[in-house]
Amino acid sequence: MAQNSEKIFGVYIKSVLTKKTVLSINEVGGNVKKILEEKITDAVEGRCIAEGFIRPGSIRIISYSSGEVTNSSVEFQTIFECMICHPVEGMKIECSSKTITKAGIHAQVVDTNDVIPVTVFIARDHHNTDKYFNSIKENMDIVIKVIGVRYELNDPYICVIGQLVEKRLEQVKKPRIKMTGGEDLVLN
Repeated sequence: MAQNSEKIFGVYIKSVLTKKTVLSINEVGGNVKKILEEKITDAVEGRCIAEGFIRPGSIRIISYSSGEVTNSSVEFQTIFECMICHPVEGMKIECSSKTITKAGIHAQVVDTNDVIPVTVFIARDHHNTDKYFNSIKENMDIVIKVIGVRYELNDPYICVIGQLVEKRLEQVKKPRIKMTGGEDLVLN
């Protein structure tokens, strides 16, 4: 009963990262913050880095160091905030089924900007006798539990192997115990 009451969260979390950014001497001027943001955006947005998948349009510079001049370039340590997708084992994710084959179900997580940060594979072998698995149709919203995650640097999405979790339509409510003035216990 306790496992079914787990919450399903979105796939992105806000994170603060640090990155070394190199600008040429000609790029350094009054709008360094904007140029650093553009450089970091071009380098990491919409792809996987060591921390996970960076959501496009989510990078915001918090601060940057004074530049260190080396030859004909200037190095900055830039601290920025962004939205990262990094599913972990046991996490529950809401996704949409795309194709159903003899091998299993291929599903995707599509965010509000039509970006696909996670592609999910649900193997039929993990659901031999599951009637719910056989009732899934294409373009249905489903909930999965992550059992494996794989991605490499610069991948356009994260691959997840998942196990299907049946959606509960109504929450099961436990009776509350009311304590009244004496020795009587009343169940509502």
